[in-house]
Amino acid sequence: MMKGGDLCTGCDYPSHHHQCSHPWFCHMKLNMAEEEDYMSDSFINVQEDIRPGLPMLRQIREARRKEEKQQEANLKNKQKSLKEEEQERRDIGLKNALGCENKGFALLQKMGYKSGQALGKSGDGIVEPIPLNVKTGKSGIGHEALLKRKAEEKLESYRRKTHMKKQVEERAAEQFRMRIKNKQDEMKLEGDLRRSQTACQQLDTQKVLEKLQILTSYLREEHLYCIWCGTAYEDKEDLSSNCPGPTSADHD
Repeated sequence: MMKGGDLCTGCDYPSHHHQCSHPWFCHMKLNMAEEEDYMSDSFINVQEDIRPGLPMLRQIREARRKEEKQQEANLKNKQKSLKEEEQERRDIGLKNALGCENKGFALLQKMGYKSGQALGKSGDGIVEPIPLNVKTGKSGIGHEALLKRKAEEKLESYRRKTHMKKQVEERAAEQFRMRIKNKQDEMKLEGDLRRSQTACQQLDTQKVLEKLQILTSYLREEHLYCIWCGTAYEDKEDLSSNCPGPTSADHD
């Protein structure tokens, strides 16, 4: 608490009461005084516009906003990773051509090399440097080759399985075709057998009929006997008059 007649350390106004009549304004000015450089432009401008009031507040806000932006920019710069910084330095170094201060380049120049010229005695070598392949992962040396080999083995295994599957399918299809062909051949043989049996039966029947005709004719001619009548006739006239005929059909 201040005494009458004392000056407020925040606003420089005489304190006619036991407390400052501008507490919020004084608090802002004290914060600015703690954070700003006393020789900076923002502090000088604030000092000049204290009494008008409103312009002073605008300048305080503007100074605060600039300070926050600067702090954010500084924070972003600090947050840049070490890898990014290394990459930036590497890119800058690769973009710049070697100069005479490089001992290797100077030695090449003494041997007659000119910038942009192909290497080799006959000038058929490379022109651009060998590209830099930077390993950024955490895996050990040879890990990428191991992954490549495993991928190739996996691909070869897949091809081998695909080839074996194709062979199995081809064998199954061939076996199916053979079964169909064997079935057709079997059906053809069965048909040929049935036709042979029918022909044999027909020929045997015809041969029997011929034998029967020979026998019945012999009995009728020599013995005047008819097997269907079951009678031996006295003479040919009796046979022709009383026997219906020389065949079985004639006696039906």
